[in-house]
Amino acid sequence: MKRQLMSAMVSMALIGVLGCNRGNKDLNPDSSLDRVNQGPKLAPQRVTHGLTKVDKSQKLSFDVPAHALAPHLTGTFSSFVQGAGGARISDESADIELMVMTEDQYDAYINHRSAESLYAIEPSHDHTVSISLRTTQDDGAKYYVIFRRNTDGKGALWVNADLSVEYGFTP
Repeated sequence: MKRQLMSAMVSMALIGVLGCNRGNKDLNPDSSLDRVNQGPKLAPQRVTHGLTKVDKSQKLSFDVPAHALAPHLTGTFSSFVQGAGGARISDESADIELMVMTEDQYDAYINHRSAESLYAIEPSHDHTVSISLRTTQDDGAKYYVIFRRNTDGKGALWVNADLSVEYGFTP
């Protein structure tokens, strides 16, 4: 009798110990928020390339698709005014401001509620652009590039810009 009682107690203790170690196991302990998967590599997206006449301002827009990892706006721009005989004058009289805005910022800007931008480059007539944008998740994002004239000059102001968005950018 003692033997049966002892065997039953050992069996119950063994079942209890083994049962405690058999809880639900998460096969993948990482949270889904800890994983970023861009999927296929996205090709660079050209925003603008070439010469544009700017009276007061010039708006360009571009979209960053959903799940885009480390989007980065890169490129260059230069500006000039035309002088006598068609000469290109690239000095302070040709300075232009570049602003990069989100959709909400652009809406506030055109409705004169705010001039806040994600990024702004002080007026310049020759500049390199390198701007990191936010990684997108489930929804893509729309951005606006605004070239705005620094002065109210009477002559035409021309901007030669080459801007692209690259994805998965690593400096």
